[in-house]
Amino acid sequence: QNQALEKQVRALSDQLSELEREIADRMNRSDHLLREEIKQKNESAQMLMEKIFSDLSNVKTDRNLLAGLFVEVAKCLNQDPVGSKGNSERGWKVS
Repeated sequence: QNQALEKQVRALSDQLSELEREIADRMNRSDHLLREEIKQKNESAQMLMEKIFSDLSNVKTDRNLLAGLFVEVAKCLNQDPVGSKGNSERGWKVS
């Protein structure tokens, strides 16, 4: 009877060890998958932020182009005899 109990205890101990290994393996796999998911989401967020900053940079460039266009229009108006006549009345000078 004592040997039967020892045998049963060893069997339960082996089962417990196997379950511990399985749990550790599952945790390692889950850990790896979560790390990969976090890495992918981080890369995706970084790419999105870079695109947003690039788009914002283009908006600034477009404003600079628009300002340049206004300067060119003002220069053309200053070359126009009718526009030149009114230039002194406006009180501002285009550079």
